[in-house]
Amino acid sequence: MKAITLLLLLIGTNAFPQSKPGFVSITRFDSSRAAIQEQSEKKLGRIMQINLWYPSTEVAERMTFGDYVALAGLELDSSKMNNWQETGITRYFAWPESAKADKKKFLEFLDKKTPMNAVKNARLPRKKYPLVILVHGFAADHAYLAEHLAAQGFVVMQVPVKGTTKYELDYQDKGLESQVLDYEFGLRIVREEFPVITEEIVVMGFSFGGQSAMALAIRNREVVAVVSLDGGIGSAFGAQLLQSQRFYDPKKIKQPVLHLYNPRDTYTDLSWLKSIEGTKKFLVAMENMDHGHFTSFGLLNKVLPGIMGKDAPDPGRGYEGVILLTTEFLENTLKKKIVPADNFISATMKKYPWLKGVIEKQEVVS
Repeated sequence: MKAITLLLLLIGTNAFPQSKPGFVSITRFDSSRAAIQEQSEKKLGRIMQINLWYPSTEVAERMTFGDYVALAGLELDSSKMNNWQETGITRYFAWPESAKADKKKFLEFLDKKTPMNAVKNARLPRKKYPLVILVHGFAADHAYLAEHLAAQGFVVMQVPVKGTTKYELDYQDKGLESQVLDYEFGLRIVREEFPVITEEIVVMGFSFGGQSAMALAIRNREVVAVVSLDGGIGSAFGAQLLQSQRFYDPKKIKQPVLHLYNPRDTYTDLSWLKSIEGTKKFLVAMENMDHGHFTSFGLLNKVLPGIMGKDAPDPGRGYEGVILLTTEFLENTLKKKIVPADNFISATMKKYPWLKGVIEKQEVVS
């Protein structure tokens, strides 16, 4: 596998020149559910943006990071009739702005229009690939990770987060159920309209998406593994929320779990994860990574220092480490179709010695 060179994308150098992953974003409506209050077209049901990355050899117009950011402005109205690009920037940058990040520098970065790796609307591959589902956030939150995975031979699906009746997510029972239903709808659409995936699936959840990812694993037998990117299953709140769901059944959790987390978060509580029986959990504490660094902000910090706040630590190569560990985990669970060995993390660190500088501690619980 190529070394993690995604950082080069930020400064305009081509990574993975032999493979240009394709990207497509589509809008569909779930007619079985009511429209949310803020969406423009309410007659067709709940509006759903579905983003898909996939292996491709086509060389054509490539995405920019700004293209991914702008997609946030189309989540409630895909017509492009309004100021959707500005809306996308406002929505995506709301979190860094709350941490007093410099929006002017971010806009300057977007204005450079540095090409990403993915080709817009590239032709679909002829063969099928295993599917990775990314849960929670905007398309831009996982663009670097998704492009990398597509270049490594995976199809990646992402559905932006929305609430049950309003755009803002309701962080309780209904919010989790809504997120799960969104992804189950997206999965049905991909299977019907994009015949490019095999039956095997890995679900990756960031933040609140951690418990939604585990919920999808419980409800869908095709899910063979779960990855948690500082996910809520590593907290008492998230674990309790998951356990309160009517479909919760710990006996159905047999998939191996990779949980990458911030050990300095006061809400970190691995009790529930460690208590699950019948599955192997790889618990990896990442050095100097705040919550936002488990998304594209972790890489953007290289060119926009302090994007998650002037007091936030420098994650260094932490997000590259997240991408590398995730990729190695998927190579085992999706391609080789095996549960990683107990020494999976230590073996990966031996293979890539620089990982020792971004991993604070790690343990395996069976």
